[in-house]
Amino acid sequence: MKKVLVVGGGPAGLSATKELASMGIEVLLVEKDPQLGGTPKKLHYSLLFPELRPASQVIDPLVKSATENGNVKVRLNSIVEAANQSESGFEVKVSEKGGRSSTEKVDAVIAASGFEHFDSRRKYEYGYGIIPNIYQISDIEKMLSENNLVTSTGKVPKRIAILLCVGSRDATVGNTYCSRVCCAVSIKQAMEIKQRIPDAVVHIYYMDIRTYGLMEDKLYWRSQLDYRVGYIRGRISEFMRGPNDTVVIKGEDTMNLNRALVVPYDMVILANGMELGLGSKQVAKVLGLEVEEHGFVKPADPDSMPVVSTRKGVFLAGALTGPKTISDSIMEGQAAAMKTFQYVTSGLWETPVKVEVAQH
Repeated sequence: MKKVLVVGGGPAGLSATKELASMGIEVLLVEKDPQLGGTPKKLHYSLLFPELRPASQVIDPLVKSATENGNVKVRLNSIVEAANQSESGFEVKVSEKGGRSSTEKVDAVIAASGFEHFDSRRKYEYGYGIIPNIYQISDIEKMLSENNLVTSTGKVPKRIAILLCVGSRDATVGNTYCSRVCCAVSIKQAMEIKQRIPDAVVHIYYMDIRTYGLMEDKLYWRSQLDYRVGYIRGRISEFMRGPNDTVVIKGEDTMNLNRALVVPYDMVILANGMELGLGSKQVAKVLGLEVEEHGFVKPADPDSMPVVSTRKGVFLAGALTGPKTISDSIMEGQAAAMKTFQYVTSGLWETPVKVEVAQH
């Protein structure tokens, strides 16, 4: 029986594991955290956009289907420390945190180790971790999932601001790319907040809104027409601690002649973006994968071969290669599983087709 190592137990890795196991491939699934489910499980995601379904309805069945198959062996609290390649595949060293290690032989590898949320403390002017009642969207997901959306003093917030693009599209922190999902997640959170606190005032501060495709209608317009969420295009310079533990936003309203903004809120939410975390950087290093200019892992060809790496026998899935939605990560896991199956059963490795373009 052919054997594949899947690194990462989030949506992409679970999806790949499920598909490979169903095709009769033995899978060694390695996850660095003590549970499967990835960031959605670890950070207690509430509802998923755009359908506003509970995250558990998507993640829990993936965990169950991936782990109940007899072809799957799971190693939690574990990392891949080494990977030596030969003609017959890979010999990998898997080590448990503070415990045993073992050497396994596999025919191929799928890297699906995911992302980490940007740490907003790196934007010191926003006061995260210093000024009370400033949170990240990742903090708010946990509050919403536990039905405990309150301020630091236990009060129900009535004025809430959400600031987009924190740690994304920002050269000062080294992340000049768009994190792709933050606009949608923020609008989804605004709608959830209005569902639970109908009389709350919720404002979203933005550079521009990037709700592509059907999300334009399902989230952006719906949030305004059905939930009365307000949108303010502006540049925010800093947050200050106000009276009674309020947070005062200072900046400019760029839609109204750069009018000065000094606005108090009970709660401020920072839409912190996505970046490749230390775990995925370690995976890329061990597997000898190329990275692109933003630090994400580079596919062999982003257009035609997005789940094939630049190293023979290694496939890619999910946010390891750039910001992704959960549904995109699940689809990439399925695609990577199919490509891996073709490779381990045929032994044929695809390489990008290079076409010379005539210059005129």
